Amino acid sequence: MKETRDIVESPDLINFIWARRKNLSKATFMAVMRTVVLAPVPLFFQIIVDEYVKTGNVAGIGAISLMFIGLMCIHYYFSLEGMRLIALEVSKLIMELRSRVFQKLQFLHFGYLDKQKAGRLLSKYAFDTQKVEMSLSSILNTMFPSIAHAVVVCIVLAFLDWRLLSVVLVLIPFYAVSKHAFFTRIMKKNNQARIAQERLTGRANEYISAIRLIRGYGEEVQTTGSLEESSEFYARSRAEQMNINAAYGTFAYVATNLLQLLVIAGGGIMVLNGGMSVGTLFAFIAAMPVIISPIQAFTQISQQYFQGKEGYNSIRELLDSRYVEAWAGSRILPHLQGQIVFDRVTFGYESQPDPALKEFSLQIPNGQHVALVGPSGSGKSTVANLILGLYNPTSGRILIDGCPQEQLDMRWLRRRCAIVMQESLLLSGSIMDNLRFAKSHAEEEEIYEAARLANADQFIRDLPQGYDTKVGERGVSLSGGQRQRISIARAILRDPRILILDEATSALDYESERLIQEAMDNLSRGRTVITIAHRLSTVKKADRIVVLEKGHIMEEGSFEDLADAGGYFQALLSAQG
Repeated sequence: MKETRDIVESPDLINFIWARRKNLSKATFMAVMRTVVLAPVPLFFQIIVDEYVKTGNVAGIGAISLMFIGLMCIHYYFSLEGMRLIALEVSKLIMELRSRVFQKLQFLHFGYLDKQKAGRLLSKYAFDTQKVEMSLSSILNTMFPSIAHAVVVCIVLAFLDWRLLSVVLVLIPFYAVSKHAFFTRIMKKNNQARIAQERLTGRANEYISAIRLIRGYGEEVQTTGSLEESSEFYARSRAEQMNINAAYGTFAYVATNLLQLLVIAGGGIMVLNGGMSVGTLFAFIAAMPVIISPIQAFTQISQQYFQGKEGYNSIRELLDSRYVEAWAGSRILPHLQGQIVFDRVTFGYESQPDPALKEFSLQIPNGQHVALVGPSGSGKSTVANLILGLYNPTSGRILIDGCPQEQLDMRWLRRRCAIVMQESLLLSGSIMDNLRFAKSHAEEEEIYEAARLANADQFIRDLPQGYDTKVGERGVSLSGGQRQRISIARAILRDPRILILDEATSALDYESERLIQEAMDNLSRGRTVITIAHRLSTVKKADRIVVLEKGHIMEEGSFEDLADAGGYFQALLSAQG
């Protein structure tokens, strides 16, 4: 598998936030200001106790109270506006992150995707990004404002009594460093919980997708047990994760109260010795929660932060993956004809010991209908995958209209191809939505004509909502033949120059096969067509049949010639009765 070398690695979570500081600056400023405006409050306590209480200045107490109320109103405004802006900007950022994840999936090499469970990729897209969202909201809405508040309050306290403040500030680093012992364990447990969640999501997604198979085989007990095993593993990981976070929280609570005791006891002694006023002690007692609030805040959001960090690292694993499609060509042919040449192509899947194709050579003139037949594992689908560039040849080359495949803009080529598979895949939504997937700007009359050519128009109009009928996820509300005819209509609407029919009728009844075969004949006219077939009776109209065995061409010719030749094809034909 070819690796690209020009991928810029994604930053870690903090740097990811920092790189978007311009977008987040206004929201963060509003959140910070909501706490900064309350910084003078300890000074208010000192003035009230040391001056106004001693002199009986009720008016002074009232004036400071009004100032306090005014600051609280300003605090209220900044709080609401800050939370609104943070929610808005973080939502945009997460949308960007999810978009990057999905875009990356479009470029990942199928050799990588073949080894990934859909549930694991879904977990990165949905759950890991959600963890990042919660972490970002906590950092911007709680952590940064707490730090700013503590800094400004410390400046105020420095003017009141720098000696007691210096004792507090000297002890806080030791208090913070002691917490570091928990961090490694917290990160480890979060990593284990994330992996356990991906495993559970992947298995659950697999079993839910295969629910018909499970119930059809009566294996509910077996699959339930397997899923419960993954669920139990995740539950244990989550319990360990919560335990370490609870231990961390308890330590923080005890250490915080000890620090407050130090301030009260030390300040009390200084008051008794005449080194500090009672009002200043009140100010310190009022300010202590603010000074230690960043550490308390981190204690409160630590689980979210580490989960967010672990989720972001999981996303980075995908975004920084170097197993991407190696296509870098940009050439666009003025008029694609559809001539395909395999020139001594060798290719093998990583999971298979032997090559799927070896020194494989084949020429398909433009406009010819070529059928690939042979037993399972002979290389039929591999030929189609290579034409579409889903995999790269290990050696040899593929030419499209005489142009080396690696020089072409691969997505431009794919948009001029269409594939109809054995298991026709429909997206949730209406029939009209599924047809427009092939050509988003198509006029309705174009769509109706494509459906007519696919022998699908009549049954669609007979449905309760016609073309607006919802097909359900993967088209479960339609029969196999109906889904297949919609797939063919979609391909007709695409008007491809190269058409691939991958065992498109092998799982259908006779009547459905007859209708679909007629639709495929309409679809095949004037195009280069590659039919992959297991049922040999479906390839009688092909211009040429190529018989494959273990990645090699055994023989080729017309249906009649091969059927009478007494060779490999005749043996396959006899085996099918």
